[in-house]
Amino acid sequence: MARKSKPADDEIYVESSPLSSEDERLDKLFDEMETGSLKTLEDAARQIITLSTALLGAFFGLLALKDAPAYLGFVEIKVIGAGALLAFFIALFFALIAVSPKRYDFPRASLTAKRDILNEMLARKHKFVGLASWTFGAGALLMLSAALVILICRI
Repeated sequence: MARKSKPADDEIYVESSPLSSEDERLDKLFDEMETGSLKTLEDAARQIITLSTALLGAFFGLLALKDAPAYLGFVEIKVIGAGALLAFFIALFFALIAVSPKRYDFPRASLTAKRDILNEMLARKHKFVGLASWTFGAGALLMLSAALVILICRI
């Protein structure tokens, strides 16, 4: 029979027990959420890239018309439109940073290093997707305000 010995002063003694099925399900859920977060953030960035390029294309298409609408000559529409274009370009830039690959060097056998890298990846993507979302939203609000100026004040 094994004898329990008293831990030395410099040792830490921790009792443990197996996880309950509920704890295992919770642990598995958080693992799936964590791995899904990277994909979700990249998908969001790609969606912002798609929307920004589509709206920029529409803007430039409108400017390329031979017989441009008269409201494009209004100073307030030019200023608001320039702000919207700038916001869409900035959103596109941030979204591209979020999806661009980055090299991560880490020791292959270190779980701690892998955990740190994963946290760094999530933080980086979250930061740039958030910035892209906010600037895209600002551009959309500027487009809305331009439309309202045209509809309410100029027509």
